[in-house]
Amino acid sequence: MKGNLVFKIFFSILFLGVFLGYSYMHFSSGWFTDEFSETAASISEEGEPASQDTAAAEASVQPTVEPTVEPTEEPGSDLPDVDLTSWEMILVNKDHSIGEDYAPPEIAELDDNGCPVDSRIADALTSFAEGARAEGLSVYLSSGYRPYSEQQYLYQTKIGQVGSAEEAAKIVTPPGTSEHQTGLCCDITDIYRNPKTTDLENTETFQWLLAHCQEYGFILRYPEDKQDITQVMYEPWHFRYVGVEAATYIMENNLCLEEFIALYDEA
Repeated sequence: MKGNLVFKIFFSILFLGVFLGYSYMHFSSGWFTDEFSETAASISEEGEPASQDTAAAEASVQPTVEPTVEPTEEPGSDLPDVDLTSWEMILVNKDHSIGEDYAPPEIAELDDNGCPVDSRIADALTSFAEGARAEGLSVYLSSGYRPYSEQQYLYQTKIGQVGSAEEAAKIVTPPGTSEHQTGLCCDITDIYRNPKTTDLENTETFQWLLAHCQEYGFILRYPEDKQDITQVMYEPWHFRYVGVEAATYIMENNLCLEEFIALYDEA
């Protein structure tokens, strides 16, 4: 009996040792820790197990990177360096009268018909006309400089034809408000035209003049879509000298002279 008791004690101690050794190996290998960590990670903040889709979506979320926004260029920020007080930039319209006494310092007569203009634009206008003629186009220069007295005669005549000053002013500008008095403009057509009509825009001469005028310092002074601003009817024959730099900006940005000058007040 005593021997059996000793044997049972020895066997119990041996079994306990084996069990403790086996348990130690599993705990030291991280089995419990890993299992616990995975279970804890699968629990959402609300205490519910997170689905596989949710976990995958959260894993795929990348930090949001705001796009870089380039600063937009302010309107008129690229304005050419133009002196608005220079002779090229004289503004004459129904709100800006040039007065009765203004006349160009010197008059030059161009072409065979002796079209008078301010002598300061004579070379540019001649080059402009010759550029068109070099393309095989017919060019006729007319109605350059007109003194106050001539404009007054035309205006009064038009009143007699249409019956009122208001209607006349839609066709012929009142004396003192005509750009022709500056001598800085010229009516350019393909042939002598009297009266001038807007169908001139269909001619090859006009198409070339419109496309190249800025190269010589000229602009189409009274465009079709600017009548509310210029207060003058569409005139596809009336070209005005403002200098190459200003003309290029005006034509490229589809402006009339009034709009161009206004940009400097806003700058």
